[in-house]
Amino acid sequence: MEEKEILYRKIDLLIETIDNYKNEPSFVIEKDRRQNKIVSDFKNDNEILKTFAYLIAYSQNANSELVEQILKSGNYDKAFENFEIEKVIKLNPCDIADDFWESIKGIRQQGKLFHIVTLARKIKKIGSFHKLLNEINIPKEIKTETDIENFWSGFNKLQKTLIEIKIPFFQSTTSLLHFLLESGYDCVKPDLVVMKVAAKLQFVDEKTGDKNFRKAVRVIQEYSLNRNIRPTIVDYYFLIDEGQLGAKKYVKEEFYKRNK
Repeated sequence: MEEKEILYRKIDLLIETIDNYKNEPSFVIEKDRRQNKIVSDFKNDNEILKTFAYLIAYSQNANSELVEQILKSGNYDKAFENFEIEKVIKLNPCDIADDFWESIKGIRQQGKLFHIVTLARKIKKIGSFHKLLNEINIPKEIKTETDIENFWSGFNKLQKTLIEIKIPFFQSTTSLLHFLLESGYDCVKPDLVVMKVAAKLQFVDEKTGDKNFRKAVRVIQEYSLNRNIRPTIVDYYFLIDEGQLGAKKYVKEEFYKRNK
């Protein structure tokens, strides 16, 4: 049996094991949400700012479950004037902290408030940022090996563009992949949780480093193509397997007790 198929069977086994511990109906509801999320063109820059801001809230090891509660409460949107760029560019991050921090402190770092206001000002300065993103040639779905090649070609061009125009926070491979994942593209965010599983299954050399991040995502894309499953679903199983706080609720407690 070739090395690639051995790895694929390891991932198969991980998925099959988790399926035996599903918490219904929440497990299927979240899986279907991920399955049915598809790429659509961005309509305006406010929409992009909101997406960026939500991803920033989850970043830097914030408790995903707490962040989810904050976003659902509406307090985060209220703190940033519902992400209307014309209003956000006039905000002072210190005032946001004074007025709203107690209700959104689950995002973990006040520096994120500065990042979001800075992003709004940068997007405003560029103008029609949504058109720039819509014109980047990244396949909306991965159905062939060529699509994987074109994904990474388009990704590299987009990353280079964001670096050139100095868009903060989303120049990094991990954050940009998170943005594309959230937008419905066939990829995953190679965060610490996903990288732990990738290292456990031995398809990356280390849990850190840009080279390993890219390799982990590409292997998942190739596996997904081979098994006719979306990368976002593989991501879902990896998050559950490693016990991400926001994902643990989708399986029975016995799943995490089985090897003790």
